[in-house]
Amino acid sequence: MSIIGLVRQQLGSTGVQQIGDRLGVDPATVEQALNAALPAIVGGMAGTAAAPGGESAIESALGDTVTSGPLGGLGDILGGLAAGGGAGGILGSILGRHNDDVHDGVQQASGLDSEKTKQLLLILAPIVMSVLARRRAASANNAPDGKGMGDVLADEARGAQKRADSPHIGGLLGKILDAVQ
Repeated sequence: MSIIGLVRQQLGSTGVQQIGDRLGVDPATVEQALNAALPAIVGGMAGTAAAPGGESAIESALGDTVTSGPLGGLGDILGGLAAGGGAGGILGSILGRHNDDVHDGVQQASGLDSEKTKQLLLILAPIVMSVLARRRAASANNAPDGKGMGDVLADEARGAQKRADSPHIGGLLGKILDAVQ
């Protein structure tokens, strides 16, 4: 299953409702925003991984990722945001120079305002990282396929680009992936 599929599966309706409650929007709006944000985050990470030192920055961030709990600590993430903490550091580390492009693309595709888009990305980034950390740990226990994190992310982003139901996200992923190749 894809990284995006695993995140969606783990969020389920409960996670979608919790995110909606945090953002002050209905579950349908959250679903629309997830359709934009998850591919954009993975694409941004693929672009970062392709840059010099980017893959090691993502690997380093993965080393600090909490993998406990079914949602990689969604309750802790939401609580931390409410308390004024957040995942801004991890977001900058994994998206690098693509941070603004990802934010703007998700905002345009989702219809969320700028602040809600930022909150959504801050919520989702650690969850995506948790899924990646689990996937990395699982593949380390099985036969390695020889792919580095950058290759895995680029493959995921290409797949997401093909499935993108928003021209904003498809175009954003194309722009980022052009830099990867």
